[in-house]
Amino acid sequence: MKYTSFIFAFTIFFMVGGIAQNVKVDSMIDWLAAHPKRDSQYIITLHKISYRLSEKDIKRSFAFYEKVVSTSDSMNYVYGKALAQINLGILLYAAANYDASNKAFFKAVDYAEACGAMRLKAISLNNIGDNMKTLKNFDKCRQYSKEAIGINTQLKAWRGVAINYELLQQCDLGEQLYSSAKNNLLVGLPFAIKSDESYLFSQFYVGFGKLYAIDNNTDSAIFYFNKAIAQAKIQNDLRNEFQAYIAQATYLKNISNAQKISLLDSALNIAKQTSYLEDVANAALQLSNVYDVLKDKDKSINFYRVYRKAADSLFSENNKRNVIINESQWLIKRKEIENSHLTELSVLQHKDLAIKNGLLLAVVISLVLAIAIAFFIYKSTNAKKKRTEASLKQKITEIQMQVLRAQMNPHFIFNSLNSIENFMMQNEKRLASDYLNKFTRLIRTILDSSLNEVIPLIKDMEALQLYIDLQQLRFNNKFTYQTCIQPQLLNGDYKVPSLIIQPYVENAIEHGIAHSERLDCKLSIKATLENECILYVIEDNGIGRQQAAAYNLQNKKFHKSVGLAITADRIHIFNGTKNDENIIITDLYSPDKVPIGTRVSVKIKLI
Repeated sequence: MKYTSFIFAFTIFFMVGGIAQNVKVDSMIDWLAAHPKRDSQYIITLHKISYRLSEKDIKRSFAFYEKVVSTSDSMNYVYGKALAQINLGILLYAAANYDASNKAFFKAVDYAEACGAMRLKAISLNNIGDNMKTLKNFDKCRQYSKEAIGINTQLKAWRGVAINYELLQQCDLGEQLYSSAKNNLLVGLPFAIKSDESYLFSQFYVGFGKLYAIDNNTDSAIFYFNKAIAQAKIQNDLRNEFQAYIAQATYLKNISNAQKISLLDSALNIAKQTSYLEDVANAALQLSNVYDVLKDKDKSINFYRVYRKAADSLFSENNKRNVIINESQWLIKRKEIENSHLTELSVLQHKDLAIKNGLLLAVVISLVLAIAIAFFIYKSTNAKKKRTEASLKQKITEIQMQVLRAQMNPHFIFNSLNSIENFMMQNEKRLASDYLNKFTRLIRTILDSSLNEVIPLIKDMEALQLYIDLQQLRFNNKFTYQTCIQPQLLNGDYKVPSLIIQPYVENAIEHGIAHSERLDCKLSIKATLENECILYVIEDNGIGRQQAAAYNLQNKKFHKSVGLAITADRIHIFNGTKNDENIIITDLYSPDKVPIGTRVSVKIKLI
């Protein structure tokens, strides 16, 4: 559990210095004002503030993280650099950006090794393992956890050893290796006893309770769950108390629905009290499912709404965190590029001055030769400046494309989640399940491609076809579709921005075909090579843009679509020019001027 790693890191980091561990953020800020000297304690206090704000105020947290970075760099304080990278890894984990989080933790390992801070190395390795567990890469999780165990054992950091074994137990539980999970708990328990912390005892007791519940030993399971709750209450540890209630509701098989509701109610109340959106969503969804089994539709829907509200808020908050972090990193990266650019210009200017002085000394020897050399050097310097500026513009353009793609994915995912909600609200569970399975495959495809600026065209078309299949399922096969891709495109190594034409396909289905009363609704997608470009043509025989606009004006007065605008920006930036020929939308009419659909042509330059 990442929360375990957070508490682990938090406890170890902040034992250093004269400020107590439970001092509030305002008190620590006051301490900074009273102690302006830039020293190790100052950096550690900045780090403490950044950590405490990481789940409450992401902008302020990131601002203090940047202060840790700049102050550590100015002092060349490597230990502070390691702390800053661990803090960044925590921020990125909270935003569900696990790959970037791991990169930050790996940097922390490098800094920790450089300054001999092996405790920080062990913490970073454990957090990397926790990320791997969340990504269900259990082998990697075990690899890094065991490496952390070796370091913690040498340091006699028994609390760290206990947490490492508890993480190994979670990996085993995730792969249903119950015997190994129990063994890791038994091996780790003596180290937890040495640490003598109620927090650790609660974690281990929850683990034992799960294993006994899986083994249908209900009495023993309840015994350990109750012990976990009792240990959590010693220090008012609401998160562990929540985990104990959720574990009972999830793993105990022989309890009544009334008992399960009581447990989930307790868990939900704690989640609301701590404002932890992921826990609110988890408990509310399970309550909705229980009431659904009891045929209590009103309560089932009410708790489902609580789940949706929490899940949407969590998604929005995580996306906001990623945007803040990515924008800050972009600004830092751009500043580095600009500084590098200025340094290069300064070097070139110094060279130019030296050459001119040399030419003045040599003018007596050969005036003509001096002029020729000066002209040659001037042209060479000017050309290098232009190449450097062009490279800078290209890097900024790539970063702009990354920001637009980060905006596009949440737009698409929210539209798809609305479809799942429609099925659930109509009690179409089988269709909702089918839709969710395909949606999961599509999201996995999107996540796989999100790390790359461009992807193979054939991969992008496969994702698009999966999306159209989802829409067919949603609209009960109201329309047919045909995809025609030029064989040369299929056989060649052509790459395009991911899901670049999906918003136009979505528009054709949602606004053209969905409102049509025709029985032969059709959608066609063609992709061909044309004049160093890939030409996409999306055509539907729906109601046309004019009727669709009238419908939206009447039924969706306050809806504001951003998908097409973002996509147009992506296309213009990728093509390197804002040309009207990049995107052409044509209204189709019958001979008697009746709207019979829409055609969209999109050109993407070849790489």
